Amino acid sequence: RELTPRGVKDLSFKWIKMFTTVFNLDFFDYFARFYKLSLGAPGCISRLHVTNNGAHTWYTQIEGRRLFFLFAPQQTGNLNEEEGGPVDHLEGYAASVSSVDIFFPNPKRHAAFSKAQAQTVILQPGESLIVPSGWWHYAVHLEASVTLHHPFWALQNRARMSEELREAFIASKMPLELREMAARNISQLHEHIMEDDDDDSE
Repeated sequence: RELTPRGVKDLSFKWIKMFTTVFNLDFFDYFARFYKLSLGAPGCISRLHVTNNGAHTWYTQIEGRRLFFLFAPQQTGNLNEEEGGPVDHLEGYAASVSSVDIFFPNPKRHAAFSKAQAQTVILQPGESLIVPSGWWHYAVHLEASVTLHHPFWALQNRARMSEELREAFIASKMPLELREMAARNISQLHEHIMEDDDDDSE
């Protein structure tokens, strides 16, 4: 949690701790999955997308510079959204992505993109960026760079935290009895999260 940018209220630590206790999982092993390093050569991009399950995301630049383009949720209609869903592995997926290449949009396929309005920021080493829930983002490594990023949930977006926890399991590979038990436990955790008005992590 010491990695969290100053001023950020992140309740993920507390709620994931509840989750791992209920399911008898190793907390630190599971929580570590929510921290990722992005290493990129100059010109490498991350596709225009929205972070899954309503998470906010913070990015902290460790080395080099990285350019971010941000689009508010209200711009979705101009971004040619493509939707995906969970798959039978734990490597991750993107639920909302765009086929638009923001530097070279196809004038026929992506005509609406001409109406999109972006905000831009260049992250320097030591600086952090908070991307709110539902915002689209696209990033370009301006030079060889390293970025630490972390999706998180707080009071504003806690209603979708249970969706993230549900994806910890590959339901299709679980026996019916275990699948039903997991679903009940997730529902109970969701209720606890929605009743939690404490905005400070434990």
